[in-house]
Amino acid sequence: MTPIGAVFLRSLVRSQLRLSVAVLTGLALVIGALPVLGALSPRLVALRVAGLPLAWLVLAVLVFPALALGAAWYVRAAERTEQQFVDLVEHG
Repeated sequence: MTPIGAVFLRSLVRSQLRLSVAVLTGLALVIGALPVLGALSPRLVALRVAGLPLAWLVLAVLVFPALALGAAWYVRAAERTEQQFVDLVEHG
């Protein structure tokens, strides 16, 4: 590998790392806010909607779709970054 190739590869790895940390941080904030919200409002935790605990509904309706959307966004962004790297290496 040439020195320039090594620089390009390190740049790609850093870009992928920044992307993964951004997605992880965003999802951690969303998921981490739920227990805090429950601790601040115990009445909210005890609430039931259609016979189901609100916490279950929040997980099913908000958290799991947020995880799926975060994963889909990450995959698209990672593929775009990799394609930019390939274009840069192949076309200078």
